[in-house]
Amino acid sequence: MNQRNWREPEHYSYTDALDAAQWAWEFLRRNPDYQRDWQWFQQRWQALESRYGKPPERDFQRWQHDPDAWVQVDDDTGECRVDEDKVLIECWLGAKWGFYKFPLDPATEQPCIGEQLTWRETEQPVARVQDDDAVYLAGDAAHIALGFDLDLPLRRQLEAARHYLQVRQARLRRSGEVVMRTVGNLAGHWCCLLRMLDGVDGGESPDAVYAVLAAGCAEEQFTGTGSDLLAEARQLVEGGYREIVRLPG
Repeated sequence: MNQRNWREPEHYSYTDALDAAQWAWEFLRRNPDYQRDWQWFQQRWQALESRYGKPPERDFQRWQHDPDAWVQVDDDTGECRVDEDKVLIECWLGAKWGFYKFPLDPATEQPCIGEQLTWRETEQPVARVQDDDAVYLAGDAAHIALGFDLDLPLRRQLEAARHYLQVRQARLRRSGEVVMRTVGNLAGHWCCLLRMLDGVDGGESPDAVYAVLAAGCAEEQFTGTGSDLLAEARQLVEGGYREIVRLPG
């Protein structure tokens, strides 16, 4: 993947136009495991094309009987077609990393969403809060627990809960206790995290990168140590990118 100069904010100005799906890709494409998977896939795909040709001349029947066109799996592959315990390599790679369409080269910038890249839907997790759940409730105004009677109809309870949550959310937003997680609110911070990743990938220490970024990123809630921020960035690279797709603009 082409390395940008992480010291130069203007080299990341392209992120101003990114939507949630493209932001998710920015973090996934920096994942070393994805990069290795893509290299493996690309080498195998090119070998298959050398044997059986490219469309429209491709010999599809012989291609699909070649063991190199498949990978053995022992877990859920979503909507991929499974032949005994095998899945086509292109579908397997997409399912593994959370997208449909043909696997993208990590060097691809600003892919056309819906044509080059389509993210698979992921379920919104629901927290099961236990009595006095300090981990979930303590000190976080954005977290709340409500009670429901499961021996009564749910419709009216859910309507009342929805109204209560909307009112409470609006009050917390007005008071500044809660800032909505949207692409617009987080884009500046994410840009700083990309620069952190690229700086460390280029051989700098987290603290050295932080020293350069801190002033310009302070207004983006860029706080903590360099190691803290690198850990946050890597969490997005290693799977958190799937949460970005769900965020509103």
